[in-house]
Amino acid sequence: MHDDRVTIRPASPSEVEVITSMWDEAAEWLKAQGVNQWQYPANKEKIARDIDLVHAYVARRHGEYLGTITVDEFADPEFWSPSDVPGSALYAHRMIVRRAVETPALGTALLNWASEKAALLGKTWLRVDAWKTNAKLGSYYESQGFEHVRTVDLPHRKSGALYQRLAGSIRRGGPRYLALEVPQFDENGSPEWGWSSEA
Repeated sequence: MHDDRVTIRPASPSEVEVITSMWDEAAEWLKAQGVNQWQYPANKEKIARDIDLVHAYVARRHGEYLGTITVDEFADPEFWSPSDVPGSALYAHRMIVRRAVETPALGTALLNWASEKAALLGKTWLRVDAWKTNAKLGSYYESQGFEHVRTVDLPHRKSGALYQRLAGSIRRGGPRYLALEVPQFDENGSPEWGWSSEA
């Protein structure tokens, strides 16, 4: 039986350009929707650093890239105050779902995975911040079980709408997924990481 699950795994150094291209696709789609978010080039150095730190992940199925998400323990001090207990959360960034690939509710799967990961790390919350002008994204996060904590309106920051949901909480409706934190190897001993095909 063919495995139809989405695979979520750490991105490899060779996939900086893959994530960059996903950013470009997302920026074009947002522009077409009249949203000015991400209307600047992706920061390849930051992406490469997140990959090196094993913070950047990619979602694939049958060898095709579906999306990406970055998770880490960095609580932006301009957004999250000491009263928020910043260390109690895992923070999700740069979640992208490729519109060119039909994968209904992939975002649900990515956020469920991040929520599970937060719980495994002993966190209480999974947190995100969204652009203040992107009301649709805020509504989407709320539909995914996030609560709006507050909006921090700083003139030099585009983002600032803060959301959180309990770590370990799962929403129904997304595709099944296989989380990989270590490489799987094929019959030739080659790792699943990078450009190799998936079963």
